[in-house]
Formats: sequence, structure tokens, C-alpha cells
Amino acid sequence: MITIKQIAEICGVSRGTVDRVINGRGKVKEEKRALILQTMEKYGYQPNPAARALVSQRQSPIVGIIISASEIQFFAPVIRALRKAATYYERFGLRAEWHLLTGYSAADQSAAITSLREKSVEAIIINPISEPNVIQALEECIHNDIFVIALNNDFASDSPHVYVGSDYTAGGRTAAALLRKLRSGSIHAGVIYSGVRMLGHMHRVEGFRERLMAETNCSISAMAASFDDDIKAYENTLEMLEEHPEINAFFIATSGGAHGVSQALVKKGRSKEITVVSFDIIPAVRNAMQSGIIDAAIYQHPRRQGQVAMQIAYDRLISCIEPTHSKYMMANEIRILENL
Repeated sequence: MITIKQIAEICGVSRGTVDRVINGRGKVKEEKRALILQTMEKYGYQPNPAARALVSQRQSPIVGIIISASEIQFFAPVIRALRKAATYYERFGLRAEWHLLTGYSAADQSAAITSLREKSVEAIIINPISEPNVIQALEECIHNDIFVIALNNDFASDSPHVYVGSDYTAGGRTAAALLRKLRSGSIHAGVIYSGVRMLGHMHRVEGFRERLMAETNCSISAMAASFDDDIKAYENTLEMLEEHPEINAFFIATSGGAHGVSQALVKKGRSKEITVVSFDIIPAVRNAMQSGIIDAAIYQHPRRQGQVAMQIAYDRLISCIEPTHSKYMMANEIRILENL
């Protein structure tokens, strides 16, 4: 008899998609649903009663959600998508425990992980901080069979887990290549980034540096960490412009400091002469693009990141379907004023 895996292969979809059609759970595009149903009928698929019984016996598993710096504008659509998906999957028995934290505190994130373990969660969705105690806590979770999904930012570990987010290194390279196309001649760039606590942001900066340095007469004049704080970004940008008057381009590697950088450029009267590439389409970036301060931004699909992370948790905890990949990458999509 044909299996769910074989149906998925024939239809070119995941096992989770086939499971959602069979059990009437979750959203599936109508054309895919029709194809799956036709394939099931063609090959005479019959659900496995034993497997169905095993799934039905699972008693409301809990997924824990930890979002640090949840006040940052980028995470608003991520959290909305997570909440919407969590509400929908609740009818099928999946429960969610939330920890929306302020700022990037390793201590707060570690405490949230401990709290969720005490509540016997079976999965954790987290945007992890790159600190040893946080990584150790997550590795202990994995060792104790808690399924970990790193959302938007990954962590350096050999322990098996899933990452949902963008390719940060490729994003940095894309930003440098975009800057090259937007500005002719030599480029002397200033860079504002979040800081070493976010592994992905460091990869993004390295990707940017690697690609920019491949160009003739192009270099990074100065770099500063803003910790996703606009005031810090504003102060650092003013200082960079004072100490490095040759700066003619800016790469804002984290949208958390976009408003601060923009205001500093306006303050120094250089917003029209300096080419700026940023990340994410948050309100501050959108406003700066409409004002002609930021020339382009790279979009990393925050809403989709939240949707995919919760869907993976649902498939694993409710449908007993393992993820087909260890990394679910969102495309780095270039946005300019005309396609905001």
C-alpha cells in the first residue's frame, strides 16, 4: 500500500502537507490539496489506524516561545504570525507558552528556558543569543528530547536543531553588491550592526566585508555596534562621520538602528550624498526610504519565518512528522521605494 511519504514524493510536497490534507488540519493551497486527494484515490491510500490512534493519544503538547528584544519593530510581524498560527493550531491540541522579553539579556533568556523546562514543554522556538550559558541551556534541552527551533538567528552547536530564518552571510554579500550597483567610484563604508551577541548579524557583516573588499578601491572605514538601540546608533553614526569624513556609504546591518543612523545623516547634512543600504522594511526604514535617506533595503520575510517555525513545531508535536530539513531559509529580497 502507498505511504504518506510516497504520496508526498509523487506530489512534490512535504509529508506534513499530506498529513494536513488527510486530517483536515492547517492551510494547504487548493491546487496542492486537489493533487494530493487525486493521488490518494488513484493509489488507494488508506490511513493507518494504529498511527492515527497514536497521534490522537498525544495530550496537548506545549511549545515554548522565547523572543528576546520583542520590542524591536522587526519582530512585530514575526510575533503576529506566531500568535495567529498558535491560535489556529490550538484547536488540534497544541498549546503555546510565551516569553516575550525586552532587550538582549542572556540571563533573561536562560531563565525563560528554565521556566519552560519546568512546564514540561516538548519544543522551544527561540531567537537565541550567542552566549555560552544560553547555548548550553539549549543543548541540555536537546539532550533531554526537547525539540529546538532557532528562529531568525541561529546558534553555534553540533546538537541537532532546526533553523528558520535568512542566510545572513548571503544577505551581507547581497548588501555589498547592491551598494556597488547604487554607487560608482570608490566606496568607503560605515557599518552599524547589532553586536557580537547575534551570530547571524556577525555573519552578515562578514559577508558584507568579503564582497565589498573584492571591489577595487572599496573598504569599510568604520564599524560600530548599536545593540539595536536608535540612540546608540545615532551617537555612533555622528562619531563615525566626524572621525571619517571620507565615508560615502552606510550599511545598516540591523534595522534596530535604522532611525538613529538616518537622523544622524540628516543632522550632519549628508543624507543626500551618502548611499545607504539597510535591512528589513520596518516603519522607520520605510519612512527613511520615502524621505530619500535610505536607498534600498533587504527584506527577510519576518511573517513567513513565524509561520514556518510554528508549522514545524505543529508537525513534530501533533502529527509526529520530523522536519525534512535542518535549515529553512527565507530569500533575501531587495526592496526599493518603488516596490515597498
